[in-house]
Amino acid sequence: MGTLNDVVINKLSGGLGRRNPSLDMVSGLLFDTTAAAKPSGMDLEKAYRLASVEDAEGLGITADFDVDGQSAYYQIEQFFRMNPSGDLFIMGVDGATEDSYAKVVARAMDMQTDADGNIRQMAVIYSKVATTAEVKAAVQKGDDQAKLAYTEYMPFEVLVEGKNFVAATAGDADDLQEYNAENVSVVIAMDPEKAKEQKLFIQGGALYKLGFGESVVAVVGSSTDYKVKTGETTEGADIYKQVSGADIVLEYKDVYMQTAAVGMALGAISRAKVSENIAWVEKFNIAGSGFAKAGFVGGKELKTTGTLESLNAKRYIFAKKHTGFPGVYFNDSHTCTLGTSDFAYVENNRTINKATRLLRTALIPSLNKPVLAEADGTLAPTVTKGFENLCKVALEGMVSGQEVSQFDVFVDPNQNILATSELRIKAEIIPVGTARKIIVDLGFKNPFGIDKA
Repeated sequence: MGTLNDVVINKLSGGLGRRNPSLDMVSGLLFDTTAAAKPSGMDLEKAYRLASVEDAEGLGITADFDVDGQSAYYQIEQFFRMNPSGDLFIMGVDGATEDSYAKVVARAMDMQTDADGNIRQMAVIYSKVATTAEVKAAVQKGDDQAKLAYTEYMPFEVLVEGKNFVAATAGDADDLQEYNAENVSVVIAMDPEKAKEQKLFIQGGALYKLGFGESVVAVVGSSTDYKVKTGETTEGADIYKQVSGADIVLEYKDVYMQTAAVGMALGAISRAKVSENIAWVEKFNIAGSGFAKAGFVGGKELKTTGTLESLNAKRYIFAKKHTGFPGVYFNDSHTCTLGTSDFAYVENNRTINKATRLLRTALIPSLNKPVLAEADGTLAPTVTKGFENLCKVALEGMVSGQEVSQFDVFVDPNQNILATSELRIKAEIIPVGTARKIIVDLGFKNPFGIDKA
């Protein structure tokens, strides 16, 4: 830029809200609320599609909506911070009826159906406290919902909050491998400052916003009570705002203390290719507004290597720093199943789910199609090659997009379709690998050799 005085105009992009045509980024956020507390522009039990934080605010989901453990606005904000081009469905269910974390998660398939099966990954949040047993029930219910969705040809991944996580007892945290839920991940990442954020409430009532000229002063003799000061008399005595003759007494309350940043994880997943791990350092620095430091549910920072290694081995998703390198990053993309499973990581599931959708779309037109057989009853070569080509065309885009390494499709001609009316196709995918550990053998070398020293 030149040094002469001038008016400088920078050309910006993104204002038209045009979306990436890929459906891989379509995500969902399911949350509980009540008929009284729900956003003004939303109906309960109905999915709404958002392209920006402003869309959420247009429905009445603002920062003031996040009270009493609710975190929907924060999660939406973090989703679009991680993926400004993201595509997000949201749905609120009645917390008076769905009065446990598992019951809220159990509405995932209802949300997917209302979204016409378009959701590829979904985060489910819960405004109340949940015990370890309740989080486990939510995880297993999420796996049930995801398996049901797969049978209905609309598969998706599920993220839940590790609301039960307590840093002081991190070593005793459940081993998620034992949950046997290959379609669900538990996120315990949270910015410690955001977790400790407090808002001002009328005691026993609603959120209070200070008006012009108002300030908060502590009540003498109390460490928790405050009053709204509206000015001073000429003698210097305090004047407090009153309602029906009674002084307004206020209190500061935690909002996000039991919240995990699942919206941020959801945004990272939606931004990633289906084959990419959200812990990829080069691409997924998660530090930013609303998440500046690596912390955990409850607002704690754990920096002990042994503790982090234990939580990683137990397959939690959390945030961490890499020594000598700026930024904050996820540790991995674990699911709640054995590390030896084919579906141990989110990218494994997203890859197979995408291939499932592509193959079904390619093959649906051939349903109930006449199939020629040879004199001995075997399938004609034109049939086997025709179906193989259909599948190959469907999957070739995943190879060119570096979402799978290779694939193979085979239709066995020796199948008795005349008796069974079933055509069996075998498709195998070689996935893209992930460099979870990079090992370098490093040492000194004397160019003269030992015998010449």
